[in-house]
Amino acid sequence: MTIKIYPLSSIISLCLLFIGCEEPQSSKEPFPITDVNFDYLQGSNKLFVSAMVNNTYMNTSLDSVEVLWKGVDQQNTSDTLKLFDDGTKGDILSNDNIFSRRIPNSNSIISNIIPSGAKDSVFLSVLGIYNNRFIESDLNPFILGNIHPKIGAVVLPKSVDRPSSNADPNIMNTVKFSVTASASDANGLDDIKRVFFRSYHVGLDSMMNNGNPILLLDDGGGSNGSGDLQKGDGTFSRTISISETALQGTYHWIFEAQDLSNAYSDTAKRTIVVK
Repeated sequence: MTIKIYPLSSIISLCLLFIGCEEPQSSKEPFPITDVNFDYLQGSNKLFVSAMVNNTYMNTSLDSVEVLWKGVDQQNTSDTLKLFDDGTKGDILSNDNIFSRRIPNSNSIISNIIPSGAKDSVFLSVLGIYNNRFIESDLNPFILGNIHPKIGAVVLPKSVDRPSSNADPNIMNTVKFSVTASASDANGLDDIKRVFFRSYHVGLDSMMNNGNPILLLDDGGGSNGSGDLQKGDGTFSRTISISETALQGTYHWIFEAQDLSNAYSDTAKRTIVVK
C-alpha cells in the first residue's frame, strides 16, 4: 500500500478553501425588552413596574411601552397601562431606556388589584410597540414575599376622668377602661409578633412609660387578666388603669403591629384626654 504525503502548504490552502466556502453567519438581534421588575410598595399601597426597552428593534423605532398586568391570577384579563421614560408617573430618570410607573392598587385604576390577603405571586408582561409591531416579554411571576401586618379598628374612650384622691393615704384610687385594636396579617394571625401602642403627652412634649411600648394581647385573659375577651380572634386588648396621680392633659396613643419578620404596620394615632 502506497501512502501519499501532501505538502503542508497544500493542506492549509485546502482548509482555507473550505472555510471560505462556509455560509456567512447573520447576527441575531437581541430581544428588546429586558430587566422586567416589580415591587409592591406596601406603605403607599402602590405597584411599581419597570423594564429596560430598546429604542429600536428590527429597523423600527419604539412607539410606546405598556405593562399587561394580571394581578394574582395569570388567567385574569390583563389591565393595560402605559409605562414612561420621561421622569413622570413614578419613573425615576428620563431617557434612560428604563420605562416604569407607580400604579395605585385601587379598583378605580386597575381591575386586578392585589387583595389584602394575597401572599403568593403576581403576574405581568411588558409590551413594546414598534411601528405597529407588538413585541411582548414572557409572562413574569413575582413572589410577593412578606406582606406587612395591618392595624384595623382601634377602640378607646375619647376622655377619662382622673379619680380623686383617697382620704386614706394607703389606698390609691384608680379608674379602669379597655383598649382594643384589631390586627391582621396576610400570612395569618400566627405571623403577628405583637400589637402595641406608645403614649405621648402633648403638653409635655414627652413620651410616657420611657417610650416603651404597651402591649395589647389576644390571649382571652378576660376581666381578671389582660382584658381580652376571646383568644385568637385578631382583636388585641388591654385593661388600662389610671390612678389619682396620673398626669392630666391630652395624649396621643400610637398603635402598631409587628410581624415575625420584624415588619411593621402603618401607625394608627388616637387621642385621649385625661381630665
